[in-house]
Amino acid sequence: MAILALLSILLLLVDFTVPLEPGWRQLVYSADLIICLVFALDFALDLRSEKDRLGYFKWHWIDLLAMVPAYAFAMLETSTVIGAGLRSLRLVRLARFLAVMLRMRRSKMLVAGEKPSKRGLLTYASAAILVSAFYLIFLPDLESIPYSQYIIESILSLLILLVALALSELVYILLVSKIDDLHSRLSVGRLVKVVFIILAIAAIISFIFKELIIFVTSFGVIGLLISYSLAPLISNFFAWVYINIRKTYMIGDSVKIGDVRGIVTDIGYIMTTLIEIGDESSFWSVTGRVLTIPNSMVLSNIVAVYGSRLSPVRVGAVTFNLAYESDLGAVKEMLIKCVSEYIRPELEKMRQACESGNCAPMFKDVIEAGPRVIFTPEASWINVTVLYPYPPSKLVRSMSELTEIILREMNKNPDVVKFPVGRSR
Repeated sequence: MAILALLSILLLLVDFTVPLEPGWRQLVYSADLIICLVFALDFALDLRSEKDRLGYFKWHWIDLLAMVPAYAFAMLETSTVIGAGLRSLRLVRLARFLAVMLRMRRSKMLVAGEKPSKRGLLTYASAAILVSAFYLIFLPDLESIPYSQYIIESILSLLILLVALALSELVYILLVSKIDDLHSRLSVGRLVKVVFIILAIAAIISFIFKELIIFVTSFGVIGLLISYSLAPLISNFFAWVYINIRKTYMIGDSVKIGDVRGIVTDIGYIMTTLIEIGDESSFWSVTGRVLTIPNSMVLSNIVAVYGSRLSPVRVGAVTFNLAYESDLGAVKEMLIKCVSEYIRPELEKMRQACESGNCAPMFKDVIEAGPRVIFTPEASWINVTVLYPYPPSKLVRSMSELTEIILREMNKNPDVVKFPVGRSR
């Protein structure tokens, strides 16, 4: 369906721009009529398969214009009374082109389940073709009205911008979409679009300011005003570029930027969006608040990344207060046994994730080391902390479950494990 719509557009462009002999023109109209019949058949089949036909027709009635063949518009154009008025406004040819754009709209629905970049390419390309047709059809009329130069330059500037956006989507489909990592693909895709927009703006400025001196002077004055009034936005944008080039953090990472902690959900051109998480005392649990911070905070604050695509493991810690009379050797053995059995199902997964993700050697060492026990003496008791590797997404739950498992095991061995007297521990 999309190929038929594109073919119909090509036929209309030939009819618009190339003087055709009657025989060739009749061939173009015949091919267009066949395409219209195919679209009408497709519309009828969809309408028949719908349970709510009235509702379907309510939302798709405008598609009927896509089924009107170009030959019908040509006959309308040659009529005496109506055609003369329409020809003076050059609306007949534009109406024919709008009909084909509606056919493109119908083909757009067929690729709705595909990647968003395909829908974007179809949208920008259709808009660019429509603006081109408007320019070609109405150019004689535009040249005869006041301030025609500014109107024509505005139309062509819009066309340049639409073509640049369409090319950015095409580059995304052909090249950027091949990147396996989702976060890198999103960042590179945004960067490609920004580059094409900047090129389009430069082309528009060069097109409007034909005199080099005027262009340079205007660009300098405008640049000075923009840099003064939009300094925060500019700094945030360059911080966005820095974040994506250095990969300071990516979507899904748990980060602390200044005093703000959260899980990154979006890295925009100006702002970064986080789902707030608490500090160590709350086991990094989600608070339920969504935070938006300027990207420039990365340039002026310490950034700590707690879990990322390069680290498939985080270190959990469970601490107990024991009396000095406890058998520390037996306690250590007990903790190692409990934690080792608990993390065994996830240990091999962490190894594989670290190997495929090319994580730093220190993270591999943490995984291979397994659980470790640390004794820290205090005035009235000994702090016993067991450290263990675990996947970041399951760390909070593991700390709670291990606390229950270890405490149950300790209570089974009162001769080995002794707790401090009193409730101040």
